[in-house]
Amino acid sequence: MNQPATLQDSWTSETDPAVICSFDYEAIQEPTKPLIHRAARFLYIKHGGGTITIDGVEYELRPNTLVAITPWKISEITRVTETLQFMKVVYDYQYLNFFLKSVQGSEEESMELLSFLPMEPVVYLDSVQAQYVDTIMEQLKAELGVESTRMAPPDLPLTQMFVTNKLIELIIMYRRYIMFGRGEKEVPSRVSPSGSVLSYIYAHSSEKLTLTQVAGVFFVSKSTLAKKITEQTGSTFIKLLTAIRIEKASDYLIYTDLLLDEIATLVGFVDASHLSKHFVSQVGIPPISYRKIYRSSKTKYNRTDKNVAFAITDYIYKNYANEALTSSEVASQFGVCVREMNRLLLYYSEKNFETLLNHVRINRACELLSTTDRLVLDVAFDVGYRNIKTFNMNFYKYKEMTPTQFRSRITLQQADGSERSSRKEEQT
Repeated sequence: MNQPATLQDSWTSETDPAVICSFDYEAIQEPTKPLIHRAARFLYIKHGGGTITIDGVEYELRPNTLVAITPWKISEITRVTETLQFMKVVYDYQYLNFFLKSVQGSEEESMELLSFLPMEPVVYLDSVQAQYVDTIMEQLKAELGVESTRMAPPDLPLTQMFVTNKLIELIIMYRRYIMFGRGEKEVPSRVSPSGSVLSYIYAHSSEKLTLTQVAGVFFVSKSTLAKKITEQTGSTFIKLLTAIRIEKASDYLIYTDLLLDEIATLVGFVDASHLSKHFVSQVGIPPISYRKIYRSSKTKYNRTDKNVAFAITDYIYKNYANEALTSSEVASQFGVCVREMNRLLLYYSEKNFETLLNHVRINRACELLSTTDRLVLDVAFDVGYRNIKTFNMNFYKYKEMTPTQFRSRITLQQADGSERSSRKEEQT
């Protein structure tokens, strides 16, 4: 690996770290950099083609491919033969692990579900299987909304239980499809020793883990392992281990009533003081404050906070066309940090900064595409995007079609009730 992999955030949602699952659409037009996934996810390919490498093993991507990526796996889209369009379900692996452990009477079989996923990260569905998975995906979308474009998700009773059941159903069917495809034979592990180092550290992070111990497991020297970790993550063994422990502690703070000392013991810290020290260093606030903020999605804000949120929203609407507009710049102008700004925007507009900015830009782009003959490239620049690729990918996320498809299919209703449509065909 020539460059360190990008470390993704551990949250399942960009807008709210307390949710256990999110649903989104994504489009990939060219190979990606290596990514280290801290949150588990399913990628369900619906259109396009290419290849993906997961921990050093390459797999083909084609329509009706279901990819399961577990925490601390490294993935990279290595080839794109046709734009990959897929559904993405990001979920809290540790929460699901807790839930499965509580299943009475079938503990061993239930826990085997999650241990099965990293062994076979890709399954190719036939038409009947794809139809079943389509239904699960649509149900998750209806329950959760679309992450990158959602307003408030539907206010339905027992949403967390519903989503948990759907995730388990998806995992069960994933395993059955793999086994059916292999004629019920045992599935051999395709996880290479070199590729599973991060997964091993994640699984054993609560133990008194040392670089020497891990090196022994994989039959390499300490220096070789340390170099490999740095090459893959850009971090040291100790920093990586601490980040994993903080990530797990965050879940315990949200989902349990355990005391700090109890959480510290569970995730591998010596005591509560050590946990607090590292937590503040990485997250920016004490563990107890984190629990108070994120334990409930119904966080309260005062009138001043409300005024700031509305002022930021107004600023975004007036300046969306500025391609240099960034979250740090706007937060600084209003005297808040980026995290606080996103929390305020989420509470009052149900969108964080990036989501709100893209929402405004794409909606304005739709107006221009429907009412003018301007080229798609010109529209992209008009609404603040630096390049056509970013615009196309965001447009697909929000509208589930390309700008050209939108222009050819959609009409804009005017105030007088008349409709106007621009159907000029062009290449994007």
